[in-house]
Amino acid sequence: MRTIIIGASGFGGEVAWICQRAGIAVLGFCDDAADKQDGAFAEHPLLGTIEAAAARLDGPVGFHVAVGNNRARQQLAARALRAGWQPVTVRDPSALCAPGAVIGEGSYLGIGSVVSRNTRLGRFVIVNHQVTVGHDCGIADYAQLCPGVRVSGGCRIGEGALLGSNAVTIPGVAVGAWAVLGAGGVALRAVPDGGHQVRLAAGIGGTGR
Repeated sequence: MRTIIIGASGFGGEVAWICQRAGIAVLGFCDDAADKQDGAFAEHPLLGTIEAAAARLDGPVGFHVAVGNNRARQQLAARALRAGWQPVTVRDPSALCAPGAVIGEGSYLGIGSVVSRNTRLGRFVIVNHQVTVGHDCGIADYAQLCPGVRVSGGCRIGEGALLGSNAVTIPGVAVGAWAVLGAGGVALRAVPDGGHQVRLAAGIGGTGR
């Protein structure tokens, strides 16, 4: 299926590269920025906004939202779905998914990522390069696991949660919806919905300090 990448940015260019590695045909990029309405980006044409491109295109169109901001990714996905486009999962050939793993549509699996058995990823999840997700985990829609994250077995990562680069969760820990576990952070206890833990050993004494 012809696929449009939403987000003509550094991450968008990276996604285009992974699409090439995975054999996904990229039609071009959509972006709202005024200076990205025409021309080219990452060797692909700029097609304007989602709505402008949808008005010009016929036939089935796939899309992948290459935007790191989780709220923005949620909103852009909704716009593309309203345009009648179909979500496309982008998975690097080196990414490993065990039997029983479920990958939600529109998600991204980067180079060297691992999703273990009986783990479920929601829709539009980012599992970046060298991320490991252990067995029996649940990663909700729009969550993002930055490069090098280690999610241990039996963990629950809420909708829109962000785990920064090299963050770690011990087995069975939950990270709430739209919560942030900062780069290098270690979650030893649950991080509540909307919580923001940026220090090491998040959850010790309930403060993360």
